[in-house]
Amino acid sequence: MGWSVAGENLASTVLSSMGRGSGVDVIKLARDLTDVTKLPREERLNKAKEASEAEISAHAVLKYNVQLLIDQFNGLNDASELATPTATSSGANQVSITATDGTAKSGLSTIHVDSLATSQRNLSDTYSSKTQSINGGSAFQIDVTLDSTGATTAVAIAAGNDTPEGVISAINAANLGITASLLTLGTDGDEFQMLLEGETGAANSYTVATNINSNSDLGFHSGDNTSGSPPKDYQEASNAEFTFNGVAMERASNTINDVVTGVTLSLNAVHSNTSDSETISVTSDQTTLKTKLQSLVAAYNDLQFALNELSDPDSDEDEVGGALARDLAVVRTVRDAVYEAVTQDSSTTSGNVTGLRDIGVTLTRDGNLSFDETTYDEVAASSFDDISMMLSAGTNNQSRYDGQSQGLAIDAVLVLENLTDSISGVFATRTSAAQATIAQYETELVELERRMDALYQRYLTQFTVMESLVNQLNSTRESMATTWENMGNFNK
Repeated sequence: MGWSVAGENLASTVLSSMGRGSGVDVIKLARDLTDVTKLPREERLNKAKEASEAEISAHAVLKYNVQLLIDQFNGLNDASELATPTATSSGANQVSITATDGTAKSGLSTIHVDSLATSQRNLSDTYSSKTQSINGGSAFQIDVTLDSTGATTAVAIAAGNDTPEGVISAINAANLGITASLLTLGTDGDEFQMLLEGETGAANSYTVATNINSNSDLGFHSGDNTSGSPPKDYQEASNAEFTFNGVAMERASNTINDVVTGVTLSLNAVHSNTSDSETISVTSDQTTLKTKLQSLVAAYNDLQFALNELSDPDSDEDEVGGALARDLAVVRTVRDAVYEAVTQDSSTTSGNVTGLRDIGVTLTRDGNLSFDETTYDEVAASSFDDISMMLSAGTNNQSRYDGQSQGLAIDAVLVLENLTDSISGVFATRTSAAQATIAQYETELVELERRMDALYQRYLTQFTVMESLVNQLNSTRESMATTWENMGNFNK
């Protein structure tokens, strides 16, 4: 109890030296009288402290459950995460599948590859060293003209850098969409050529020229591969040509993502026969999103259960049941936020799909969510694209801060994160306030202990004095009794 041992020892020593005194255990009496004052106050402070500690635990429980709900919405914010359809090619050597996303629909397509997209490649003259001087150590200029824009960029080669390595470095630093590299031709390390390569597609061709009079283009000979021995241009830029479901098409790249919805194709080789083609088979997926929605409903209902238990003063939950019964403002704030999250219209509606209610996720009379699989199956079968747009705005890996259209998933996350914000969120502010209150209670308990110890010492001192007086009175009484007894025997 914090009673002063030194004080008790002193009192015991004094009382032992006195003899019988009053016969009262004054140490116990001092303790008991002090406890009468101390214990009710101490119990009140401890209960208040425990209640504040329970509130902190309750806030942690709610924050955890809200975060679980946020995690479920985060699983719905990318179109590619809403479904995992499968796509196969009958001949991956010619056409392979590199990616699918949730918008892919079941069906069959045919594709015949006539030619692949190529990039322009140019080889320079041959040099005996990476550091061979090209212009006698003097500076010069390389003019690169992009055929797509007609714009010419002057790439400066500084004096002393007129070497194959210097040219390669300068062209790459210009960021023209042309990659320059240095090739070692033989095993002796005395033959080198510079290789320039642009992007695939006929529109990405280019020309190269220099202001070195004796060698106008360092041997690249741009734009002329029809004559000369050996060939001057290593490769021309061209488009991929293919027939998709009987329709002739061209693309600048061999990666095609806009002919089969939700499927990215890679053109790998040309078909040798005009009658050959590959079949692309796609099987859509509606189960992945259904499972995610079921998990969302479960997380919401778990949060509602936690809210009910924490706000019910008659809860049977031992540790935190009813912990927020005195702070229903927090409970209302959380209820309102999660209600808004699941019932609001998406900021990106599509067709007749505007919110979760349109795909079978609705509120029941008791405040929980329910999921109607039949409704979902019907809508998903006919309007999965609309569902995807409503939830994700048709985007992947979108930043919530980029100002672009957002779907319901991010809309809901933004609402819920107002609760969990580490600085201004309701859980952070209420927890901070409860911690301050606990600190105050602990200070009051320390002060109560100090004051009660002082009170105990005062009682102990007073009772010790009382015992001393009683002992003196007893001694006087015994002395007088002896005296009177001796006087009575004096004349005998």
